[in-house]
Amino acid sequence: MDLNVNKWLILHLCSNIILLFLSVGLFAMHHARYTPSGFGFLYFIAILCCLGFVVMILTDLVTSATRQIHGQIVHKQGRTIHVSRNDGKLKKYRVLVPEVLQKLEQGQFVNISLTKLAHIPSSITIVDTPGENESSFLQAR
Repeated sequence: MDLNVNKWLILHLCSNIILLFLSVGLFAMHHARYTPSGFGFLYFIAILCCLGFVVMILTDLVTSATRQIHGQIVHKQGRTIHVSRNDGKLKKYRVLVPEVLQKLEQGQFVNISLTKLAHIPSSITIVDTPGENESSFLQAR
């Protein structure tokens, strides 16, 4: 089940580019009026952070590198699913596509594909597991 990750990455990219331009504008206006001060340094740090996010999101958009997470849905709350991974860690993932969210239920085994740098879910696959795989999953924990 595809989660339209490119749509969300482009949305985040646009918002970060807007924040980047606003930070650069504020930095230029502050620097022109006053000598460099603490606020100028804060604007500079904001520019670096926004630029880092833009580069990270652009890298995820251009490359198709993903990470696979295998686990079991423990809890579903609103648009968030809590997944117990095979290594025993409990992680939260936001699912923004209502059609996909309706198909997910507590206790299902899933494979989640995440983008490499931003860790945004790009697809979720429900794994049909017979009783034998459930016991091996519980033993692995």
